[in-house]
Amino acid sequence: MTLLLTLIEGVGLYVAWWLRSLIAWRDPRAPMTLRRFIVLLLGMPIFLLVQLVHATCLLLDELLFPSYRKIAIKRPLFITGIPRSGTTFLHRTLAVDGERYTTLTTWEALLAPSIVQRRIIQGLARIDGLLGGPGRRILGVLTRRLAGRLTEIHEVGLEAAEEDYLALLPAAGCFILLLAFPGAIGLQRLGHLDRQMPCNRRQRLLRFYRSCLQRHLYSDGGRRFLLSKNAAFGSWITGLQAICPDARFILCIREPLAALSSQISSIDSARALFGTAVNSEALQRLFAHQFAETLEHMAATVPNSPTNRIAVVDMADLGADPATVIPATLVRLDIPVSQALMVHLAMLPRRQPSRHQHSVDRLALPSGELEQRLYPPYHRLADLPHRTRIAT
Repeated sequence: MTLLLTLIEGVGLYVAWWLRSLIAWRDPRAPMTLRRFIVLLLGMPIFLLVQLVHATCLLLDELLFPSYRKIAIKRPLFITGIPRSGTTFLHRTLAVDGERYTTLTTWEALLAPSIVQRRIIQGLARIDGLLGGPGRRILGVLTRRLAGRLTEIHEVGLEAAEEDYLALLPAAGCFILLLAFPGAIGLQRLGHLDRQMPCNRRQRLLRFYRSCLQRHLYSDGGRRFLLSKNAAFGSWITGLQAICPDARFILCIREPLAALSSQISSIDSARALFGTAVNSEALQRLFAHQFAETLEHMAATVPNSPTNRIAVVDMADLGADPATVIPATLVRLDIPVSQALMVHLAMLPRRQPSRHQHSVDRLALPSGELEQRLYPPYHRLADLPHRTRIAT
């Protein structure tokens, strides 16, 4: 019954956000243009249809695979922090240890959050393989074309390790939809889950997320540990600790102005797709507030946790010496370092300049205002004993 309520709530929220966006012509974060109007008018019904299919299949799981609820999520490792702080690199590096970890891929999170859908897609994939893999090749080409320049910022692939918060889409719990509906309070609160989300909604989302993880572990056979990465979960730490009491966390941080600049630049595709005013002061202030709240929440929460449960990693250290920082962080968290991971780390190429170009000078907000809000919690986090440092 809780699952059904959560899914109905999700559809209701989507409809409300959609209708509000159609009449919010003067929202400076997403002013109405002809392109935005057409995308919302034509695209949202398709999106809602997809979420209804997901919801139906999730409910079918309850009838066909009820034993998934018995799966225990033992010693999961959550990678989070602030966006653009090295979480993807760390996630995909640790995912190399396939004997220990299982993690959601893009196709699992976006196309098959339910066990039913995974069984269907896996069956179709076996048939495609017998035919020589034409469907796989076509999907690969389509994925690369749809991703476009996004691959310069975030490598995209259907089988790549991905953020599992995408599985929260049927429950309207995925922060990425803020790019389409920046005025939606319910989406904004996802970035402040522990502090600002209404208690009942917060509990439903956490239960739904836990069930998504159980479904994944069930489909995987229940033999491996969960590896989860969500850069938007920096404000979910207390909630995640409640649903997974023996979880470990790696919190990635970065010099805040560079991280914010990179984040604003990385969502530029939303300007073309949804008409979102990425370069406006109003939208950038919204994201700056999210960054500040997340940093402040982590700075207040981490000191209350043992150093073998939460580790803090600065992107500067991670980029300079991943072969030292990553194993040291795992040891701190009482996690074995596999031979496969050590070999992978030893073979990492010398760090190359990022193809993603951005500049703090292009931010619409005054740098002094940002520094005053963002740097104090960042420095508190960086000074904690939970941080893994490299020798200087």
